[in-house]
Amino acid sequence: MNHFNSFKLNTDLISKFGEGNAYLIWTLAMYMDFSDTIQLGSESLTDGSDDKKIDFIRLDRDNSKIIFAQGYYSSKKNDSAPANKASDLNTAAAWLFSGNLINIPKPLKEIIEDCRESLENGEIEQIDLLYVHNLPESVAVSKELITVADHLKKSLKIESNIKVVYKELGSSNIEKLFTEIESSIVVMDEIECPSEIKFTEQGPKWKAHILTVPGNWLRTIFNTHGANLFSANYRGFLGVSKIKKINLGIKNTAEKTPNNFWVYNNGITILTTKIEKKNNKNFLKGLSIINGAQTTGSIGSLDIKVNLDEVRVPTRIIECSDAETINEIVKFNNTQNKITTWDKFSNSSEQKRIAEEFQSLGHTYSLKRGFSGTSQLGIENVIQPVIALEGHFLEANGGKNGVFESEKMYRTAFEDKKARHILFAFALARAIDEKRNELKTKRSNNTIIQIEDKQLLLLRNLRFKYFLMAVIGKSLPVILSKNIDISHIGLTPDYANTKNKSLNDVIAELIPLVNIVLTYASNLISKDFSEFIREENVLNNLSSQVSSLIHASNIPSLPNPLFENYKIMLS
Repeated sequence: MNHFNSFKLNTDLISKFGEGNAYLIWTLAMYMDFSDTIQLGSESLTDGSDDKKIDFIRLDRDNSKIIFAQGYYSSKKNDSAPANKASDLNTAAAWLFSGNLINIPKPLKEIIEDCRESLENGEIEQIDLLYVHNLPESVAVSKELITVADHLKKSLKIESNIKVVYKELGSSNIEKLFTEIESSIVVMDEIECPSEIKFTEQGPKWKAHILTVPGNWLRTIFNTHGANLFSANYRGFLGVSKIKKINLGIKNTAEKTPNNFWVYNNGITILTTKIEKKNNKNFLKGLSIINGAQTTGSIGSLDIKVNLDEVRVPTRIIECSDAETINEIVKFNNTQNKITTWDKFSNSSEQKRIAEEFQSLGHTYSLKRGFSGTSQLGIENVIQPVIALEGHFLEANGGKNGVFESEKMYRTAFEDKKARHILFAFALARAIDEKRNELKTKRSNNTIIQIEDKQLLLLRNLRFKYFLMAVIGKSLPVILSKNIDISHIGLTPDYANTKNKSLNDVIAELIPLVNIVLTYASNLISKDFSEFIREENVLNNLSSQVSSLIHASNIPSLPNPLFENYKIMLS
């Protein structure tokens, strides 16, 4: 199946956002390795005519990136996409990094302020400029993107060392991206092995070779292929910065004591499908660095002026073409050291138990990372909603990697947790996304009223979603009229089972709960949310006020039917 046919299967995404926007979201979900397309579209698509030429904007805290994009979708088979849409990214960049905030619409202003704050704090290592369309790529578009990238580089502080990446994601590049999603080895070029093999070991479906490779070779392949080198590596390259001391140490060793690099460094492991000998030289058919991403990236990030002739890196090359064996090789090579993603938990007994519980309820719970083509329940999508519901909104807003790196937060999310509890938290998060989409549509249609406009402004601040979940969590005892343990509240068995209620049914029934708490909360927040959230004891103070208003509105002699429904729905 080609990428376009696969995209067309996403009927829910298309119905929510329209075919053009859905194509933009679906493509960027693949590009970003982001599994929940509905969430991505709800949070990152801009809305309204005055979008300052920004169709999509994402502050990716996990990967220290800002991603913004223009989209174009044509129902006609033209030769190429209009180049002027690529040049619109120049306008977008100007507004994003230097435009007067007074002239930026409020919903867009919130995310731009967050991006600028992250830049100022030195939290951003890369900016991605993307033009996404469904037509063939062209030279004209490439020229425009190069110009946009050059302008942006000149506007950034030299000392920031921020990398600017530009890419045209047209039909052929998207097809390539789609094909590579399921492949462990993305770089399939034939690459010359730079050194003589010293030792070889062989297994039933693999062959391994020991050698030493020069630092210059690693820098060359890193600068040629970038992140694609680490397609089968759970961690990827984390970057070289003040907060990543391991990589800074690797860099310093390569620069200052290159002769000792071999004995100071643990080396790298390369996966290839095959090594072929030609004219007394060995060539690797495809390449992925499955261990040693930090070593490779640190060396590759060194300035070209730095001489790496004396840097020698211990290396193991594994030949394997059997898919099942490759998966096992990748898994065991990535779990012997601490990793920053959630893959290391996929085989834990806790996660297997949760997956089995979901299966018994008729739901599929994914333990694999990344893009799947459809929004889904999965380990990476539920952890932030679960901890936010219990009041840990600050940790949830810090990004997935930070949550998974914290043993305390991981245990909070999953230890002794039932699938019904996790399902409730996930569905509630999706209900908030649906509310945001509803208000964005109203705003686009110019049918939004003043109180809803204020609600949308809050929801466009990405910190607000998990804060609102925490407020809802603290308000549930009043709504249900009984003391509850928020860490174990969940859907009843009947509501959680797909035989009775689909996930969309549950989400739809939770939207009124979001409406109630959102309405009270938005009326009580009288200042900019970015300032409000910094106030001392902000969650308890606001939750107390919201709970009081809810309690006052629920007259015992005339109980609110919505509240009565949630007493049936939750246990």
